[in-house]
Amino acid sequence: MLFLAVALTLAQQPTGVAQQVLEVRGEVERIDRAGRLVTISGPPTAQGPIYFGPDLPILEQLARGDRVVVRYYDAYIVQVTPGAKIGILEDTTRAAKESVNRPDADVLQQLRLVVTIDSIDAATQSVTYHGADNRRVLRVVQHPRLLEGVKSGDVVSITYTRARAVSVEKQ
Repeated sequence: MLFLAVALTLAQQPTGVAQQVLEVRGEVERIDRAGRLVTISGPPTAQGPIYFGPDLPILEQLARGDRVVVRYYDAYIVQVTPGAKIGILEDTTRAAKESVNRPDADVLQQLRLVVTIDSIDAATQSVTYHGADNRRVLRVVQHPRLLEGVKSGDVVSITYTRARAVSVEKQ
């Protein structure tokens, strides 16, 4: 499963953050050539699977154990949603793929989760939340500014979208 950092925001309107992840470095752990997916492992966590589109012919040159640098885009859409029902992680990839009608864009995966915030630690840029199973989860927030104004007890909807890799280099 993907490591998902939780992003939060104060505004009632959805807030989006698109981030080009620069220099995700690691070792090729798994290659799915038919699906064009590559899983990278390395500190601090595993990244993957990452979609390598046909515009990245380097996929055919990769082997398990190769050290690589991969760049790709992530997007977070976050909304404080009072009264929303907390639930399990929902895969909304199909709908996201259908909504993209540009030849230069693609969605690998989109996930949506509604949770209740239990606590926020601004010093460590982390948040503790619980979902429908009432299990408490601690996550480090990739975009600390999104913690501003969020408080314990807020119900938050988080949509995470992972797009395809934009460049790959063998080290």
